Amino acid sequence: MTDTAADHNGPEPNRLKFEVAILGGGFAGVFCGQRLAKSLKKAGVSPREAVIISDQNYMVFQPMLAEVAGGSISPRHVVNPIRQLCKGLTVLRGTAHDIDLEKREVEVNTGSFSAGVTIEFNHLVVTLGAEIDLSRVPGMPEHAYLMQNVGDAMVLRSTIISRIEEANAEYRPDVRKRLLTFVVVGGGYSGVETAGEILDMLLSVARYYTNVAEEDIRVVLVHSRDRILHTLGEELADYAGKKLSERGLELCLEDRVKAVTATKVYLQSGMVIETSTVVSTVGTAPNKTVKKMCDTYGVEHERYRIRANEYLKVPGHEGLWTAGDCALVPLADGGGEDCPQTAQFAMRQGIYLADNISLEIRKEKLKPFLFKGLGELASIGHQTAVASIMGKQFSGFIAWFMWRTIYVSKLPGLDRKLRVLIDWTLDLFFPRDINLLSPKYTSLFRHVHLEPNDVLFNRGEPAFSLYVVQKGEIHLRDADGKAVRFIKEGDYFGERALVHGGGYLLDAVAVEQTELVSLSGEVVLPFFQSSRRFRRLLAKTTAQVSAEAEVEAVVRNLHTHTLERSVTKVMREDCATLRSDQTVQDALILFKKRRYSVYPLVTADRKLVGVLGREDFFDFIKRGDVSEDTKLERIDLMHLPQCDASATVQEAIEEMVRAGRYKCLITDSENCLLGIVTVMDLLGEEAIENTLTVKADQ
Repeated sequence: MTDTAADHNGPEPNRLKFEVAILGGGFAGVFCGQRLAKSLKKAGVSPREAVIISDQNYMVFQPMLAEVAGGSISPRHVVNPIRQLCKGLTVLRGTAHDIDLEKREVEVNTGSFSAGVTIEFNHLVVTLGAEIDLSRVPGMPEHAYLMQNVGDAMVLRSTIISRIEEANAEYRPDVRKRLLTFVVVGGGYSGVETAGEILDMLLSVARYYTNVAEEDIRVVLVHSRDRILHTLGEELADYAGKKLSERGLELCLEDRVKAVTATKVYLQSGMVIETSTVVSTVGTAPNKTVKKMCDTYGVEHERYRIRANEYLKVPGHEGLWTAGDCALVPLADGGGEDCPQTAQFAMRQGIYLADNISLEIRKEKLKPFLFKGLGELASIGHQTAVASIMGKQFSGFIAWFMWRTIYVSKLPGLDRKLRVLIDWTLDLFFPRDINLLSPKYTSLFRHVHLEPNDVLFNRGEPAFSLYVVQKGEIHLRDADGKAVRFIKEGDYFGERALVHGGGYLLDAVAVEQTELVSLSGEVVLPFFQSSRRFRRLLAKTTAQVSAEAEVEAVVRNLHTHTLERSVTKVMREDCATLRSDQTVQDALILFKKRRYSVYPLVTADRKLVGVLGREDFFDFIKRGDVSEDTKLERIDLMHLPQCDASATVQEAIEEMVRAGRYKCLITDSENCLLGIVTVMDLLGEEAIENTLTVKADQ
C-alpha cells in the first residue's frame, strides 16, 4: 500500500528519550522492568529513564489460563497492571511497529486517536512474544479457539457453557453428540492443561442439565508425537496420559489435524471427528516486528528467535538485548542447547538482563546467565498433576499440591495471591459457576441512522468502518463545506481511509434521513489482504478519491477561455464503442485494435447504455457459462459522468470531480452518444491555447 497525502500531513509523533526501552509486557519484559527499577539507581540513573512498552497495560500469568477457561478462578485474578508491578518506570500501552537500530529509535502506535510515540534509546530490550499463525491448516483460522491471553480463556469458557446449553435443548442425538465433543490440538503443557480443565468442567456441571449425560461428553486431545508432555520424562508423560484416559479423555497420538470445518475435524490418519468446538494450542509464528528488524539489520537468528550470548546481549549490535520467547539464550552447561521457552526461564532472563544493563552503564563486568531450571510441572485436572523438581519426580495429588503452591508463589502481587487462594478454596466446596457471560460486546456489523445534517465523521478522524447507504444520501464535503462526492442508495464509502490509514480526508454529512450499514475494519481488512479481486474492487473507488484531487488540480491550471468553451469543441467523436447486441468475440477484436480502459456500450441507434470496463470484461469471460457468442448485454456495466452537448468544459469538469473520474461522456437530448472528454484532452487543449497565445504575443 502506498502512502497518501494524509499520512504525511498527519500530526508528528511525540518524541521521548530514554536510557532503556523494553518492548513486551510478558514475563521477561515485566521482570526486567521490576529489576531495573532497583538496579538503575545503582548506576545513578532514575527509573523514569526506563520505559516498558506493551500492547496491553497488564501482564497475564499464562500458566493459569487453563483454570480460567475451566471456571476454577476469575479472569481478573490472573492479570496484573504493569504500572503497579514496575513502579517507578514509565509505562506506555502501545505496539512497537518499527525498530531503527541505526538511529536507535522505536516507532510506537499508541492508539487510533493519538499521534503515536517515537522512542529514542541507548539500550533496547526486545522481549516480544510469538504471534499466532493457523493458516497452514485449512479452516483452522476460522473455526479454532485459542489460548494465548485472558480474553481467549474467557471466550472459551463461554463457548463451552453455550455448547452445553444448546445440547441440553437438542433432540437429535447426532447433533447433541457433536455439540458435546471438544477437540484440543497440541499435547504440550497448554494443550494438556486445557483439555484436563475442559473435561473437569464438563463432568462437574453435567448433573445440572437434564438432557446431558456424562457418557455423551467427549474430549479429544490430538498430538503429533508418540506421547504428551514430551519434555517431561517418559514415566511421568505416560502417567499423565494414563490418568487422563482413565477419566475419559481420548488421546489421538502421532496424528495431525489436516483440515477443520464448522462441524468436523479431519486428521491425517483419515479419522474424522464431528465437533463444533476446536481449541488450538499450536501454530506460533515469528513476531512481525522482530522479523522486520532481523531482516533489515542482519540480526543473527534462528527462525527469527534472536541469538543472544550468555549475557543476554545480541552480538554485533551495540545496546541491543533480548530475552524470553523471542530469544535464543545458551543454556548453562547445556552442551550447546538453548534455554526452553518457559515462564521460569523468561523471568530469570529478565532479571539477569536488567542487572547486566546496570553493570554496563557502570562499565563493570557482566554476569553470565547461569540458571539451569528448577523443574517442570503440569496440572492434568481432577486434583492431579505431574512434576519433575530438582531431578525428582512426583505425580498425583502431591504433585497437584506442589503445582498450586509453586505457581501461586510466583504469581505477582500479594492481592492476586490471596484472590487466587480464595478462588481455589471455594472451588473445593462449591460447584463451578455456569453463568453464560460472553465477553463479546463489539458488533462487527451494525445499522446507523442519521437525521438531516447529522455528521457521520469529520476530516482527520481515524477510520474504523466501511459504510453502505441503504436509504438516503450522504455528502462528502471538503474543508470549505463544498460537496465533492454524493453517496446515494447502494453506494459505499470510507474504504480509502480504512485501507490506507491516515484518517478521513472529507466530512461525511447526511442531507436527509439516512440509513447506513457499518462493517467493521476487522472484517474488511482481512478480505482486502487475502483477495486480489477484493483489493482491485476497493482500489477502483480509492482511486476515485485521488482522481478528484487530480482533476481539481487540472482545473486550477486551465485558462478561463478553455473552461468557458463548449464541450463539443474539445470532445473526441471517434471514441471506441461497442453495441449491446455484440458478442464477446466482437469485444476481443476491438480490444486488440484499440486499447482503452473503458468502452461505451450503445444501442444500434447510438443511445448510451453504459460503459464496459476492460478489467470487468476479463473477469466476466472467466465464468464457466461464457462463450465467444455471449452477448455483451449480460455484463454488469459501470457508469461514467455524463454531460449534455450544451454544457461547458467547466460543467464537465464538475461532473468528473463529483464522480472521481478522468472522463466524461457527451450525449444529446435523446441520450445518444456524441463523444468523450478526458482530462488529457483538456491538457492538450490548454497546450494549444498557450502556443497560440505565445505566437500572438510575438
